[in-house]
Amino acid sequence: MMLSRTFKWTAVLLLVPVLLAVLCIVFFPWNMLREPIERLASEKTGRALVINGDLKAKLGWSLPRIHADAVSFANPGWAREKQMVTADAVEIVIDLPQLLRKKIVLSEVWLEHPVIFLEQGSAGRKNWLLDINQQDEGARIRIDRLTLDKGHLGYDASWLRRCRTEDQYPRTAIDIARAVNRH
Repeated sequence: MMLSRTFKWTAVLLLVPVLLAVLCIVFFPWNMLREPIERLASEKTGRALVINGDLKAKLGWSLPRIHADAVSFANPGWAREKQMVTADAVEIVIDLPQLLRKKIVLSEVWLEHPVIFLEQGSAGRKNWLLDINQQDEGARIRIDRLTLDKGHLGYDASWLRRCRTEDQYPRTAIDIARAVNRH
């Protein structure tokens, strides 16, 4: 009888903190993290990340899923377009084991009604590189799967046309740039 009672109290003492942690995560007000996330993105990239809608999270041990509505991420000042990405909704799945190794890997990125404008500027700058000067190839985020749901993607490397002949272009850059310039 005594062993059974001790076992029950031990089980209760172990389960209560776990249950409280789960309840805190489930009912956590994720929207209060919008401003800190926006501020951190601005400090790291020198560009504005704006989350105008709700922020939600579904936590899983190795692959948490984060959903945000009405998101935009600015282009650097040298780019033609003001925004690099705008989307009605964004959902990302973060690879936690990679994050623990200080690498940002997004297993999935889903964008609803996005408008994306990628640009390669002079001096080798690329707006998809996230360092302040957009030149550090290590400052990109690895995305394993990208889904654009009813969106638009533009690419501009027009400075390349002024610097090189067409035969010197990477083939994909020419094809994408031509398709964008036709519309």
